[in-house]
Amino acid sequence: MSISTFSSAMALLFVAALLWILMDVNFYDLSKKQRWAVPVIILLLAIFNQLLKQQVGPELFGKMIVLTMHLPFFLLFKYLTRCSAIKMVFMIFSGLVFTSPAVIASGVTRRHFNNDPRIALSLNIVVIIGMLLLAQLVFRDGFNYLIKYGEDRLFLKFSIIPAFYYIYVFAIQNVDISIFNSASGYILRYLPTLEVFAFYFLVLNNYKEIDRKRKLELSAITMKQSLDLAEQRIANLNMAQNQTAVYRHDMRHHLNYINGFLSTGKPEQAAEYIRKLQNEIEDISPKNFCENELINLLCSSFHSRADKEGIQLKIDVRVPKELSVSDTELCSLISNALENAMNAVKPLPKQQRQVRFYCELKRGKLLIEVKNSYGGEIVMRDGLPVSVSEGHGYGCQSIKAIVEHYNGLFSFETENNEFKLWIVMPAVQKVYEGGIDM
Repeated sequence: MSISTFSSAMALLFVAALLWILMDVNFYDLSKKQRWAVPVIILLLAIFNQLLKQQVGPELFGKMIVLTMHLPFFLLFKYLTRCSAIKMVFMIFSGLVFTSPAVIASGVTRRHFNNDPRIALSLNIVVIIGMLLLAQLVFRDGFNYLIKYGEDRLFLKFSIIPAFYYIYVFAIQNVDISIFNSASGYILRYLPTLEVFAFYFLVLNNYKEIDRKRKLELSAITMKQSLDLAEQRIANLNMAQNQTAVYRHDMRHHLNYINGFLSTGKPEQAAEYIRKLQNEIEDISPKNFCENELINLLCSSFHSRADKEGIQLKIDVRVPKELSVSDTELCSLISNALENAMNAVKPLPKQQRQVRFYCELKRGKLLIEVKNSYGGEIVMRDGLPVSVSEGHGYGCQSIKAIVEHYNGLFSFETENNEFKLWIVMPAVQKVYEGGIDM
């Protein structure tokens, strides 16, 4: 088996695309300089290797690719991903493994189609596209998880199998393959490739299952923390509402106090006391946005905060008094959505700090939409915005967990410097024995 039997430029571009997929390199995560420099470097490497192969011949070139292909890719992708050296060595080994089907295809063309260049090119293109699809659909998640969370000593162990295959590929270049035309010869030549792919599939599939369990555990922890915070927020809102009731109950005492100022000829002190009392009541009195007490309290709380922080918060809510969604989950959902939106607009100039909140129960679905302006660039990964600040980003995870718990749908989108979250989830108005609770 010779690794130089198909176009070196095509092989290099294939491995570049392969590593891009398996190492989860996001083009939009790169700097502006990197976005044009990296493709240019890869293209120049492809041209250089193709010309070098033509100059020195396939046999000598096959011995040089460690320096002309493997080392440049090692340095380039280590720089892009910041992963450790041992992980990068493992990925270079893996890249060689994934090129083997194209090498096999070239061998098939040479033996059965008289080495027809058109058939060889067509077959290689088909195999390469198939391998890239296989990498994207089957191996990507496992490799991503392994690179992000695997320890170096684990990679050192895992590298043994592809390292032996690496040695095998180079060693067999000096063997006369014409003696392997029998069935046993085919097994001898191609069985190692099948074994290595089986190794990758089993290992990565195992890690994919571990990743699934880890995400479920993280989702459960995130939801619990979010619900705990929601319960605390509900308690605080109820406390504010109770304090308003206390103020109203004690109003006669305040009026007696004001009357005392007036009867003793102190109108200025009476006016100052009235202003102070009015401000305190306005700070804690919830505004009336809809029939639902919880959503009403949340809207009132965030509206008050928006006024203090110079944020234009527009609220449009039409929700009945009681819903089938639990108060804690509904509180967590709306609080996280509005919290994220208001944090996003805070760094903007005052005239650009705009947040719009819409919520309505319609045909058995709870519709929620939050829109806000934003500055800078938002990075999306797996449908969720990625937080650049340590300790942040759990709000979106909590929203995802709650919506999926109710078999609902959600979407985070950006368009024309506006960030939008929309949620659709099953919910109905609670019905009691006496009818709908109004």
